[in-house]
Amino acid sequence: MSHKFQVKQFVEISPYSQSRLRYEQPTTPIHSDITTYHCHPRQFDIVCGGFPCAGTSNSGNRQGLADSRSALWAEQFRIIQECRPAFPEGVAAGIALIENPTGLLSRGMATVLEDLSQIRYVCEWETIPAYCLGLPHERERVFIIAYADGLFYRQQPAPWTDQIRNHIASIRQSVEIRSYQPGVLTVAHGVSIGVAKGIPGNYDARRAYGLSCSPRQAAVAWKRIDYLCSLLSSQEGALWLT
Repeated sequence: MSHKFQVKQFVEISPYSQSRLRYEQPTTPIHSDITTYHCHPRQFDIVCGGFPCAGTSNSGNRQGLADSRSALWAEQFRIIQECRPAFPEGVAAGIALIENPTGLLSRGMATVLEDLSQIRYVCEWETIPAYCLGLPHERERVFIIAYADGLFYRQQPAPWTDQIRNHIASIRQSVEIRSYQPGVLTVAHGVSIGVAKGIPGNYDARRAYGLSCSPRQAAVAWKRIDYLCSLLSSQEGALWLT
């Protein structure tokens, strides 16, 4: 089974990134400041985001969540708590997706996992490098998928490690005929973290690219979420049949 996910809300402070989001999804609302954004319980099925990596990245100040920007994890966690995403209807809690550079593993991962455990969320995580998906740079990113303990009460999910190789192969195959590699090489050849000076092109676009992960990497995590949603759908179907 494959689910189609629809974005219902963006929270983004960068004016340039906001402009791109409006271009891609003009009807989706955008809130500019996570510290003033609030949602109500079960407003969304899935909450996903990548909090600022200034303190967690290997190229940053390495202060971890003590950095005022990376400390915005607390706001992302607050939103997860407020929303308690509910998928499918009738289930008490759903899924959260968190993304960050691999520096998080030693500069804040314990806090993230502890926070989520306090609201009885189970976590699984994988490191997904861009080069594994056919891109010309390393850019490793950690993706954490969290969901309520007991959500899968009829069938436990297969380990993500058993699926990720096939997910990566599927993504690589799907982009072979529509690869944007020439554009990536022009913008980011030899740039593994951040943005180097002197690269031709729009500064805001290059900065946004340097701070982000590849959509191909995110697609691997969403394939895992699609699998989890399929388990939930079949679980609810079985519940109604009994």
